[in-house]
Amino acid sequence: MADNIVKVQQGTLAGVISDDGLVRSYKGVPFAEPPIGDLRWRPPRPARSWEGVRPAKSYAPFAPQPTLAFHETHESSEDCLYLNVWTAAGDVDERRPVMVWVHPGAFMMGGGGSPDFDGEQLARAGAVVVTFNYRLSALGFAAHPELSEESEFGTSGNYGLMDQVEALRWVQQNIAAFGGDPDCVTIFGLSAGSASVSLLMATPLARGLFHRAIGESGGLLAPQMGRSRYGDVLAELHSAEQDGLTLERALGCKSIEEMRRRPAQDVVGVSPKDLLPQFSPEPAGWIWADAPLVWGSLECTYPIVDGYVLPRTPFEIFSSGEQADVPLLTGTARDEGMAHPYIPDLAEWERQSRIEYGVYADRFLRAYPATHDNVRDLSGVAFADRAFIWQNWTWVRLHSRTLGAPSFYYHWSRVPPVPAEFQNDSNRGAHHGAEVLYVFGNLDIRPWPWTKVDRALEHTVLNFWLNFARTGDPNAEDLPRWSPFDPDEPRVMHFGDETSMDSVPRQAQLEFWDDFYGVSPILREGRVAARVG
Repeated sequence: MADNIVKVQQGTLAGVISDDGLVRSYKGVPFAEPPIGDLRWRPPRPARSWEGVRPAKSYAPFAPQPTLAFHETHESSEDCLYLNVWTAAGDVDERRPVMVWVHPGAFMMGGGGSPDFDGEQLARAGAVVVTFNYRLSALGFAAHPELSEESEFGTSGNYGLMDQVEALRWVQQNIAAFGGDPDCVTIFGLSAGSASVSLLMATPLARGLFHRAIGESGGLLAPQMGRSRYGDVLAELHSAEQDGLTLERALGCKSIEEMRRRPAQDVVGVSPKDLLPQFSPEPAGWIWADAPLVWGSLECTYPIVDGYVLPRTPFEIFSSGEQADVPLLTGTARDEGMAHPYIPDLAEWERQSRIEYGVYADRFLRAYPATHDNVRDLSGVAFADRAFIWQNWTWVRLHSRTLGAPSFYYHWSRVPPVPAEFQNDSNRGAHHGAEVLYVFGNLDIRPWPWTKVDRALEHTVLNFWLNFARTGDPNAEDLPRWSPFDPDEPRVMHFGDETSMDSVPRQAQLEFWDDFYGVSPILREGRVAARVG
């Protein structure tokens, strides 16, 4: 590597060198052809080559997403399949560990160019960091009978997941040019990014493209239970195709050809009420009935079991030991549900609980004893336990049953010092995503009153994640001892005001979800041999 110039398979890139000259970044690098025109709703194709030196100095636009779902001001374009690389390697032969970040956003929003995910500090610490965009919402996940018919695989949907796999292929082919080791690749992500990590472990398409996995607050490990509005289970192809036909009607189209000609923002801007005229909070509560997106309620905006990318549900794949047999590090935050749907009063809490949980309602109400004073927050806690905490808890238990790579489990309870003028439901307490700034070493991008505890935790967490990326084990002599997860004697690494191993919180509530989903007998069966590498 000469200064800021690097040559990849497609051509030569010119990046940016940090002020201190130690880190080089390359932004807006194409890893696939633009998925526009006739390539909309098709698997990604590798990026084409270019002549001369291509500037790689600014982020590419995010994927199109519902307007009201933007969590920050950022340009969007259907031409969005680009990635970003940070490296401090001085030579291509250094073979540094590679960390590939999958961004969050409920599969409907966000992008790899968010400031929170700037990889400079992780690169400075020793990783080669990659972030990327993937197709979102209906442009990334819609299935349709015509799409299945035209596909060589006889299926449709999951284009956003195929984008993720294509980005990993690009990493395998090119990351050595940045001083990265293609045989030491860690995928890591938050929320939908973490759920994506669980799916990448499950899909045979990604086998061999990564060697460690980190999932932060998100997974899709629930068994199939029919249609759900919680985003906790995956639909199958036929059901998703019917949602695709509904999307077609909502757009006023009569064919996929017409749908491919509609502006991208029209496609992702269709609301639940356009797709489901009967849409109501009655069947399953704890949702925003008037929101432009409802997490997991629309199968044309979400991953599905399509028979190709996902041959079976992740739960079935993990239960039989057919997932990627790689080291896993996963966990959740204490207050995941503060920004999520809630029930405002006690009568509505009981009414919706009985609708949703049926014969399990009495047990649910005992597990989550609401009062007039706590019902609002408790409904968020119950949502978080179901949609987040139980998912990662089940993920680590299923994976640790496999006689193969080790697993490590964490619980985040450190409350970031968010000033009062910046506080809202999304950052109350030890909130969803609270650990991200610590993981990336990016506390300083927020002008908050960080303490010595926060600075020490930033150092600890960043190095745990980096050690894991290097070796598959987060431990080092200067860090607290993190024991591998043992499903027979489960313990968890607590990241709070102190960092130490302790018992798993809220096990009584987690046991309720085990019974609700019917997984207790499977998890009691004992260990299974890994069936794939």
